[in-house]
Amino acid sequence: MTKPYEASRPIESDNPEAVTSAVREATNELRDTLQRNGIEVSFQDLALLGHSESWDDEGQRWVHVAWDGAEAG
Repeated sequence: MTKPYEASRPIESDNPEAVTSAVREATNELRDTLQRNGIEVSFQDLALLGHSESWDDEGQRWVHVAWDGAEAG
């Protein structure tokens, strides 16, 4: 089984464009990480997997994107 990969970015405001930007940045980071590890996945394929959001203990909102290898099969 392939190890999971993930990337996260803080969301700087509740503005929809800020959320979109954070998701895009995290998705680009994840794609770059995968490529450095010899895994070729397009931005579009990663974007189709969606994202999750959370808040940390200081109240900062974050977006998270992940790829666990099962998507490749």
